[in-house]
Amino acid sequence: MNQEQLDAIAQRIASAAAQFAPAYRPSAAQIADAAAVLHQMLEGAGTYGVTFADLDNVADFPRMALQLVQSRDERGEWA
Repeated sequence: MNQEQLDAIAQRIASAAAQFAPAYRPSAAQIADAAAVLHQMLEGAGTYGVTFADLDNVADFPRMALQLVQSRDERGEWA
């Protein structure tokens, strides 16, 4: 994954984070974790020729990555 792709992930995560209501806005650590989750998803999916555009056709994966990390933190599980 090149720097341009990493920058796109960071921009997408930041944009998704800004859409949350202030009371539910993710922390900086959650944003970083969500970016890492999305990066790994794209790396794995890329093995099968899946791109960010393909993911965009299905769902808002940056927002889902943030929600996933927030859910993890609410449960207090770090498995």
